[in-house]
Amino acid sequence: MEWLNPAAKGVAFLAGELGPHGQWPGIVCPDGAADRGIRDIAPPLTALGVLALRGLLLDGVEDLVKRSLPHITKTELPGGLWRYYANIPPDTDDSALCALALRPEYPLVSLRTACSLVARRLPDGRFPTWFEPGWEPVVAAVTNAHAVALIGPGPETDAAVAWLLEVVASGTEVPSSAYYPDPLDLHLALTRAVESGVVALRPAVALAARNAADRLRRGNLAPYRIAQAVLVADGGSRLPERLRSDAARQLADQVQSDGGWPADTLFVARRSEGEGFWHYQSRAVVTALCLRALVTAAGQEEK
Repeated sequence: MEWLNPAAKGVAFLAGELGPHGQWPGIVCPDGAADRGIRDIAPPLTALGVLALRGLLLDGVEDLVKRSLPHITKTELPGGLWRYYANIPPDTDDSALCALALRPEYPLVSLRTACSLVARRLPDGRFPTWFEPGWEPVVAAVTNAHAVALIGPGPETDAAVAWLLEVVASGTEVPSSAYYPDPLDLHLALTRAVESGVVALRPAVALAARNAADRLRRGNLAPYRIAQAVLVADGGSRLPERLRSDAARQLADQVQSDGGWPADTLFVARRSEGEGFWHYQSRAVVTALCLRALVTAAGQEEK
């Protein structure tokens, strides 16, 4: 039961991080330089936190989820869409994430979002990241995985599912994902999609699970990547006991004195041509995912 103390500290850390409307904080860093970072409270950060916590059997988690939902509901745009910042248009990825986070309590919102995203598919059946006139319709794998997780199986997502299977089979996760820097980002999104009932993606998740287990065996992963690897590996097939216990110990050992885990890059965006990338980070989101992975690695049941 060594995981209980760091888990309780993690929940307490998150309780102190949320804003008055449930906003989950992050930081935007030029080229990952945290000392030059800008505070960030975009709705998708809150959605990622909710998705990481939902259903965990830890005291205080249910309250954190309830506290978080107003931030997502208050930032919804017409058609069940969301945008990252007020000065940019709504997009598929942020809309799908926010709707997924709200779905249990607000099923009509998630249905509204799903209909909006289906209506904006490209001619080849995949989902563009951007659909505002004048914005390049970047097709990204993680974006499509989140859209598929929200919409579910059926003719509306068959083309996207087929493409995602091809991406994982060919090992082209990072070049296909545009804004996400690690294969585990797509693999976790695919795991969520399978959990949402898109069983056609199981072969991709099974392959992703083997890759995640291999990365855990090789070691030298930051806590955020350990957490992702644990959840992906356990989602595709039961994680071997030795890897589970090692991962639980590593996560428990790396919790910081205030109860949170260190920040890591969730996604990136190009600053401008030749100027590198913005790194979008959040200790709160990383902590929530580490909590989920810690509970999973410790072999505890979820709701």
